[in-house]
This record gives sequence, structure tokens and C-alpha cells, in this order.
Amino acid sequence: MAKWKITGIDQVSYEKISLPQITAAGEQPEIPACVYGNRIRKLTELLAQRGLDGAVIYADREHHQNFEYFFGIDIWFEEAVGIVWKDGTCAALLGNECLPLTIHAKVPLRGILCPVLSLPGQPMQGHTLDEGFQSAGVQKGQKLGCAGWKQLDSEQSFDLPGFILDSLYRGVGEAGRLVNITKFLAGPGIGIRNYMEAEQAAVFACAAEMVSNGMLAAWEKLGEGVTELEVGSCFNPRGLPLSCHSNVSSGHRTRTGLVSPSGKKMEKGDPLTLCWAMRGGLSCRAGYLVEGPEDLPEESRDYYEKVVKPYFAAAVTWYENIGIGVTGGEIYALVQQIFPKEQYGWSLNPGHGLAAEEWLNSPVFPGSQIPFCSGQMIQLDIIPEPGHGYATSNIEDGILLADEQLRTELREKYPEIWGRIQYRRQYMAEELGIHLKEEVLPLYNTQGILNPYLLKKGYAMKKVSFNLEPKS
Repeated sequence: MAKWKITGIDQVSYEKISLPQITAAGEQPEIPACVYGNRIRKLTELLAQRGLDGAVIYADREHHQNFEYFFGIDIWFEEAVGIVWKDGTCAALLGNECLPLTIHAKVPLRGILCPVLSLPGQPMQGHTLDEGFQSAGVQKGQKLGCAGWKQLDSEQSFDLPGFILDSLYRGVGEAGRLVNITKFLAGPGIGIRNYMEAEQAAVFACAAEMVSNGMLAAWEKLGEGVTELEVGSCFNPRGLPLSCHSNVSSGHRTRTGLVSPSGKKMEKGDPLTLCWAMRGGLSCRAGYLVEGPEDLPEESRDYYEKVVKPYFAAAVTWYENIGIGVTGGEIYALVQQIFPKEQYGWSLNPGHGLAAEEWLNSPVFPGSQIPFCSGQMIQLDIIPEPGHGYATSNIEDGILLADEQLRTELREKYPEIWGRIQYRRQYMAEELGIHLKEEVLPLYNTQGILNPYLLKKGYAMKKVSFNLEPKS
């Protein structure tokens, strides 16, 4: 029996479908304090293994995720530096407006006011940064691990702001006493944050549901003369934070990808991109605002045959083969076999980790021996740039990998979330022909749905029942 299930372009078709019967996403569960306590314990075990006295965790508006993961509080618009000592005690250097947030921390956290971390022009009464580190317990001769957000090659390279790094150097006495530990928090394969507890997975599953419900509403809103902003209004996070800017772009505005909605009115024949994300969930789709190929310019009328069919075949192959123990290199090779980058112009990794940020890391690259494991959220993220006048295509959503133990926890602790996951699994198999491994949990109500002709509502790509033999 072949190890891989390969879907070919003759196995996919464009047909009328029934959209999933969605239910409103429930209230996001609260992650209990004991989960954060276990995270601190894992970090102290890492410190012991690496011979470190403490971990220094930097945060700002865009790069708050490591800080929030351990302490359970967000930083909003300031900067912050958290410190976890090898005995598990914690302190945080905070600006004027974030200092009061320590009362909401999920672990005991001593706040130290360092106004230099505040917004420009605010009062500077409080500790200098050197004084703040000293108050937190930083001393000469200590060896500290520093975590920013970039996973750099050298342990002596850092992405912390220079003024913070200089202060730490003064505190420990010499440069060699600081090492970069970011990869141990967020790196592919080894990072603590790759692997989610049931409680965290449930929170992110709710975010994925809200994101996908917004995407379904946006599809329904699409039409000639509708503005990008009107479609963007469907992306409603219910007051919860986003993990990236929303994107609704049509016509010439799709050429650069990352643009926010505008007042531009959509026109029939426009290429179209839709994308939005909350912490724990991102969904993206792309196609044409048409009812069929007859609405496209003559040179693009074979878009379905030349781009969409091979793209969807690659996406189905991705869905049906990813699983626990499969390596990132194997997924890369499967995508490359069916949808070669040299022909279709994709350049980023065809799959990546997702957490509170929309891109945590990626174990999917040529030759990667990093296996997928239980607790990981992985995005299907194959973004072609086919050229020759064709628009791109996109079917980006994410899945959760869960072994039997994690599945049992989710089923017992969050039965409503579990029930919706099982409904999606059945929907993908029966309506779209996509069959997932039991450890692959679909989190999005849009999962597997690709409609290249976005005005032909109620239609999407489907897979037929047989698989091809892989190339040797």
C-alpha cells in the first residue's frame, strides 16, 4: 500500500455544493492559571538544561506572544521585559500604562516601573532600565537567556532593542553572559510554544471558527459595485485582537497582496483576495469576481485548467497526507511534485506553524527531517504567483494535530467544540471528497472550500474517490 495519497488534476472538479451548516462560535474558554504555571515549569527545566540563571523575554505590540504565553497578559502599545528565574519566580519591567496589568497575570508577577518603556513624551518618574533590571534581580556574573522573536543562527545574535541589550550587558558584566534562546520558545520542532495544551487549542479553535464564519459572510457579500470596505465589515472579531491586518483587495490592488480594504468598488472580472486573522486563526481565499471563464479576458479563460485544478490537487494532497510523524520535508516534496514552484511561482513555505501570531515558524522546507507532532496548529499556505495574466488562487486555513490523549481531553473538556470539529471532518469527506487522518482536526468552517469563480455562489472544487500512485 502506498504511503502517500496523491491527488491528480483529473481527480478534481468544479461542482455545486452545500455549504456547511455553521453555528455561531461559542464564547472563548478561559485558560486556567495552572496551565501558565506548567509553562513556567517547562521554562525553568529549559534553564536548568542550558545552565542559565534566568530567561529575559522581550515584548512589544507586534511581538508580545512569548510574553503573553508565560504571563497571560498583553502589552498593548508599550514595550516590556519579562524575567523568569530558575526558581520559577517572575518579574516584569513595564511602562506607565501597562504596570497595572500585573494584577491580571496568570502567575505571580512582580511589576517594576520603567517609564522608558512607555510611549514617547510621557512622564519619566520611575526606575531607569539599569535600576529596573537590578531591582528584578539581575547581577554581575549571571548567565541569562534572551528571547526576542527572530530565530537567529548564532546564540550571540539578538533582536532585542539596543538600549535594552546594553543595559543587560551592564547588569551581567560581560557580553558572553547573554545567549539567545528564542529558538527554544518558538523554533520549529524544539520550541515550547509549538505544542498546545487542550485549553489553548480550544481558545484558538474558537478564533478559527470566528474567522471562518467571517469569511463565509464575506463570500455572500461579494458582488459588482460592492466596496472592499463593505466586504471587510464581515470580518468581525467581536472586540478580540487581530493577529494581522485584514486584506480585501480587488482589481489592480491584488498585485501587492498585503493591502487593507479601501472604498474601491468591485467590478466584474476583478481578481480578488480576502484574508483576515485573529490570534489562533487565519483564513485566506483568492479568485476572480466572475460567474465563469466567459467573464474573464480571453488570455485568462483557461485559469481553471492551468492554475486552479493543479492547485486544488496539491491542497487535497496536503490535507490527506499531513499527520503526526510526517516530516516537513515530506510535505514539501509532495507539494513540489504536484505543483512545482518553478512552474507556479510559489516561494514561501507550503505550510507553517500558527499560534497567537499568524506565522510562528515553519518546519516545511526541502529536506526537513522535523516531524509534525501532537499539539501543533499548522496552516495550509501555498501561494502561487502563476504569472501570464492569471490571478493567484488560495485556500489557506489551518488544522490542529492531536494524538489520542489530546483528542480525549478536547472531547471531554470542550464537547461543543469537539462536536463541531467532527461535523467538519464529516463535511469535508462527504461534500468535498477530502479524507483526513484521525489526528488531523479541522478547525474552520471554510476548511477545504475553494471557489475560483466567486460570483457563482454555492459552487466549489471537489475531489473524486481514487488516488494516484506517487512517483518513485
